[in-house]
Amino acid sequence: MTDIFYAIGHFIQWTLGIIEAARWGIPVAVIVVLLFGMAYWLTVQRSLTRKAKDRGDFI
Repeated sequence: MTDIFYAIGHFIQWTLGIIEAARWGIPVAVIVVLLFGMAYWLTVQRSLTRKAKDRGDFI
């Protein structure tokens, strides 16, 4: 049973080693993409809400 937990721990350590080897470039890139996506979605949502209010539709 402990072999399973040690295997899981070694796997997690190995995956974190990949991130460390990439010098945190991958996580930063993911964060940047998410931030741009959120900004885009909020812009689209604002325009759709404005159109709905002008038409008298549900928001």
